Amino acid sequence: MHVRAIVKIKRSDFEGYREFSLELPQSYTVLDLLTKMKEDMDQSISFRSMCRSGICGTCAVKVNGKPVLACNTKLKELGEDIKIEPIDGFYVIKDLIVEHDTLIKRVKSARVWFSPREDAVPVSQEILNITEKSWECILCGACDSVCPVLLASPSFGGPMAFARAYKLFKDKRNKDTEELSMKLKELSINACTHCRNCSFVCPKIVMPEYLIKVEEDILAERGYTQQAGGFEFLSF
Repeated sequence: MHVRAIVKIKRSDFEGYREFSLELPQSYTVLDLLTKMKEDMDQSISFRSMCRSGICGTCAVKVNGKPVLACNTKLKELGEDIKIEPIDGFYVIKDLIVEHDTLIKRVKSARVWFSPREDAVPVSQEILNITEKSWECILCGACDSVCPVLLASPSFGGPMAFARAYKLFKDKRNKDTEELSMKLKELSINACTHCRNCSFVCPKIVMPEYLIKVEEDILAERGYTQQAGGFEFLSF
């Protein structure tokens, strides 16, 4: 079966939206749609994609107001009117392509990578199960694009970096959890409002908001922060 779609694509703040009308198979994804439009209707349309398999995260765009991965969002889920825009909170290079350097800077700022111990430490299946979601983050930026604290205060670490930090607390192969604790405190992890926007839009179901809550409890137990509650989120 085919679907008839009216597609609006954000070109720039100056140009606004350009509208297209076309009929495509229901099985097409948003990425298939964009590729078809670029090849057959307007070669100037710019977007980013690599793996086409929901792994690399580079094709994140906002469709009908919600951040999604273009490669695994089917047209049959969207209806006849489709509005495609770049995700919020990032510098737009052109059309749907945003600057990814910001994501890399946040990862570096939070130092969310292993500091391996000198001795070999076995990892249990239980730990792997606990850290599985944290490992599955693909750096697409969808969670950061809907975080109200990050959009208001760039000094906030953001749900993406905090979600990736979770595995470092739980994996015994990492030795510098104290340094990580100090870094997350510096990045104002307690400013999280727990609105759950990040968890609602995450295409890999990493559930960043839940992981942040666990990290806040860890930092409070270690004396780095106070137990979450009250109006601490207004401190940013």
